[in-house]
Amino acid sequence: MRNFGFVKNNKLLGGLSQEQLKEFAASFKEVRFKKKEMAFSPGRYPREIFLVTEGRIKVFLTYPDGKEFILTLLEPGDIFSGHTRAFGQALEDSVMLLVPLHTFQKMLVKYPELTSGLVRVLGDALKHSLDVIEQLVFMESRDRLAKLLYQWACSRGVPRDGGVLVNTGLTREELASLIGATRQTLATLIKDFEGRQVIKVSGRSIFVPDLEVLRRMIFEN
Repeated sequence: MRNFGFVKNNKLLGGLSQEQLKEFAASFKEVRFKKKEMAFSPGRYPREIFLVTEGRIKVFLTYPDGKEFILTLLEPGDIFSGHTRAFGQALEDSVMLLVPLHTFQKMLVKYPELTSGLVRVLGDALKHSLDVIEQLVFMESRDRLAKLLYQWACSRGVPRDGGVLVNTGLTREELASLIGATRQTLATLIKDFEGRQVIKVSGRSIFVPDLEVLRRMIFEN
């Protein structure tokens, strides 16, 4: 029997009953991806909606010179559409559920609860897009890094030694792309943050001794 634990805090599916979830999930095709495997690319799933149930998937744009710009990271419960020109790569072993767009539309008609949930999901997606634009236009790389680390510490951090430990699962290059900076700029920022004892980096994990200090840095002049 499929585990619906990922639905618990999902804004689209959280309002459905277990029976409704079973019917809804029966329409999906499960697809598994190994770490570093491409999960999707432009045109691969043009008429599908997919839902991440396990793992984490990097959504990014790529350019002819080989550079990447990471748009977002999809985690369990997140929903995405295959009609965009973005690429998706599994950062760890991951599982997605795919459903044809026409089937999804029928489910929206059958279950009004999904429609209200979809409005919330679209609202969040728009907010995220505006946040990305705002940060790239109005914030320095230093502030973008501080804000990202603060958000991660609050949402996925693990209490440790009086502070918070965040496992990013990202390479330095990926982290730099996520804040719209070069790898060299990121290295300089991390050195500065560590020198001020705001963070301590070990591999792909970042320890934040004091969240309030990190929060104040976001808009510090």
